Amino acid sequence: MQQKKQMPAFFRSPGFITLLIFAALLIVTSIVQSNFWQPSVLKNTIISWTPLILMTMGQAIVLIAGGLDMSAGASFSFMICLMASIMKTDDPASGVVAILVCAVFMVIIGVLNGIAVGVFKLPPIIATFATSYIWLGAALLLMPSPGGQCANWVRLFYNFESWNGAPEFLKAFGSVIPTGVLLIAAAIVIWFFVSRSKTGRYIYAVGSNRNISFHSGINTAKIQIIAYVLNSLFIMMAALFLVGENQSGSARIGDPYTLQSIASAAVGGVALTGGTGNVYIAIAGTAIINLVSKIIFYSGISTDYQTILSGVILLAAISVSSIVAAVKNARAKREVAES
Repeated sequence: MQQKKQMPAFFRSPGFITLLIFAALLIVTSIVQSNFWQPSVLKNTIISWTPLILMTMGQAIVLIAGGLDMSAGASFSFMICLMASIMKTDDPASGVVAILVCAVFMVIIGVLNGIAVGVFKLPPIIATFATSYIWLGAALLLMPSPGGQCANWVRLFYNFESWNGAPEFLKAFGSVIPTGVLLIAAAIVIWFFVSRSKTGRYIYAVGSNRNISFHSGINTAKIQIIAYVLNSLFIMMAALFLVGENQSGSARIGDPYTLQSIASAAVGGVALTGGTGNVYIAIAGTAIINLVSKIIFYSGISTDYQTILSGVILLAAISVSSIVAAVKNARAKREVAES
C-alpha cells in the first residue's frame, strides 16, 4: 500500500502560518503606506521595532521553557534608569561603569525570577508579577521623574551616526545599516548557539513537561534560571539601545513592553503553555503587531476604533496559530490510534 506524501513539517507548523500572515501584512502595508519601502522609511521602521524585537525574543525563550515574565517591562525601565543615572555625557568611563553595573543586575534579575519559578515552583505569572514591583520601585527610586544622561560613546548602541567623534567609516556604515539590526543579529547568534546545545534542548524539554524532565535527570530549576537570565540579557540589549536613543531614562518607559512582548511571542507561534515555538519566528510576531498598527493608522480609521480593531486582528492571528497546532495534535493522535 502506497503511503501518502506529506508536506515537510515546517509547512504544517504554526510558524509557517505566522510567516504567511507577515507576508500578507507586508503587502497591505505597502499599499496603504506608499513610501514604506524607501530606505530611510524602512530604516526608521526597523529602529522603532528593535526594542520590542529583542524583548520578544527573550520572552519567547522563557515561554518555551514553561515560564512567563510579567516583570519584563519593569526590569527594562530599571536598567535604563540605572544606566542613565550613572552615566555622564562627557565621561566615557561612566559608560563602562554603567554597563558593568547593569550587567550585574541583569544577572540578578534573571536569577531571582528563575529561582522563584524553577526552585520554589511558584506560578510564573504570580512570581514575576511580584518581582515587577521590585524593579519598578527601584526605577522610581533612582529616577522619580525622567532625566539622567548618556555617555557620548554609548550612543553607538542606538546609531553610529549619533556618536559624536565616531570614525567616518562607522558613520557611513550606520547610515546604511541601523545599529538595531546588529543588536538583533547578535541576539540571533546567541540563541543559535544556545538552541543547538544541550541546554537549548533541555529548555524545550522542561517547557513540554517539567515533571518528566526532572525524572529524566534534567536539572529543571537550573534550566529555567538559564532561560530567565537569557531573557534578562536580551532586555539589557534593548535597554542599551533605548538609552542611547533617548540619552535619558524614565521609570515608566517600559510599561507597555511586557504585554506587547507576550503578545508578539504568541502571535509568532510560541505556545503560552510551554515547550513549543520558534524564537526566530517570534520576530515575525513582533513585526505583525507593528504592521497592524501601521495599517490601521494609514487607513485613516478613527482613533476611537484603532485599539479595538488591533485587538481583534491580533486575536485572529493568535487563533490561527492555535487552530493549526490543535489540528496537528489531533491528527497525530489519530495516526497513533490507527497504527
